[in-house]
Amino acid sequence: MTSPIHRLSLEEVLDEFFFSADKPSPDMVLRACEAHPEYREDILEFAALWSAYEASPEVPATDVAGVSEESVSRLQSYVLNQVHEIDGKSEQASDLEATKRAVSALAGSKLGRAAAAVGFASSLLMTKVLTTITNVPPRVIRDLAKHMNVPPTDLRQCIGPQFAGTRNYSSTRQPDAPGLETWESAVCSLSVSEDEKKRLLGFQTEEDAS
Repeated sequence: MTSPIHRLSLEEVLDEFFFSADKPSPDMVLRACEAHPEYREDILEFAALWSAYEASPEVPATDVAGVSEESVSRLQSYVLNQVHEIDGKSEQASDLEATKRAVSALAGSKLGRAAAAVGFASSLLMTKVLTTITNVPPRVIRDLAKHMNVPPTDLRQCIGPQFAGTRNYSSTRQPDAPGLETWESAVCSLSVSEDEKKRLLGFQTEEDAS
């Protein structure tokens, strides 16, 4: 009776791949993929990470005849660090996109509630915060981020003139391209009392308590 053929595990395949040379080559990768097509994606990813590791100036060249456990451990640590870094960047990008969507949704009653949450008497100043003001006070960023339940650092990247072009407007008439203005000029142009202007200008001198 013929003995069943032992099917190598992914770990065994990658170990065999790693110990077969001092660094991956196209032919080596191709042969490994042809021999183990079920692990093709894993082999390609491992080869890419291994190549990046070998290219690092902090990593000394390894003698293929004497690959040590320390070398294997170092490579494993590098791979894990790369995976964590990629995951972290993906999560950050996802959070930033979520903040952009939340800012884009600020219109109508939502815009009014956001204005009230940061201490504005009307939505006009909030609209300018989102579209034209270049030096929004830290206090406004902090309170608006808290109201929207988004990270303040992400919110700061999603407001102002650089983001105005991607906002949605309910009006059938598109607004003119917004001009740049400072917090001071925006407040002084409001049709409010001098006391209200003074109160709003005070936002600029308050420290960020976040």
